[in-house]
Amino acid sequence: MFLVGNQQHSLDDKNRIRLPAKFREQLGDKYILMPGMNGCIFVYSQDETNKLLSAIQDLDSLDPDRADWIRRIAEYSATVEADSQGRFMLPTDLIQICEIEKNVQIVGAISKAEIWSEKRWLAHRAAQSTTPQAFDELYRKLHKAQEQK
Repeated sequence: MFLVGNQQHSLDDKNRIRLPAKFREQLGDKYILMPGMNGCIFVYSQDETNKLLSAIQDLDSLDPDRADWIRRIAEYSATVEADSQGRFMLPTDLIQICEIEKNVQIVGAISKAEIWSEKRWLAHRAAQSTTPQAFDELYRKLHKAQEQK
């Protein structure tokens, strides 16, 4: 799976949204929605969900901090299925946590999609440098992390 790019979308009256067709082709029509980092919603496919659950189960749930993280993530996550038109409803809790109003940005993040409030997405992008040197530094960090494995 290799989800890339981003598109602007709007919630309908019932808080439903449709992922871009190129994302639906790879993700299918059943997703798990989770609170993501930086105030977005992570959207995982059924296959990626199984990998994620396996990683979470490997965490030491007797550690109080990890147990709290697992509980909080699970409490605000939801399994959804797209209808015949590819729409699914965003849960109210996630809409509130991520401060989503009407317009959202749907972003590919390689193995998952991310749903951002338009306002939060624009602020997040404005805070990032897009110079060649900034991308070089990102690749250096990635390479260093891979070496440490």
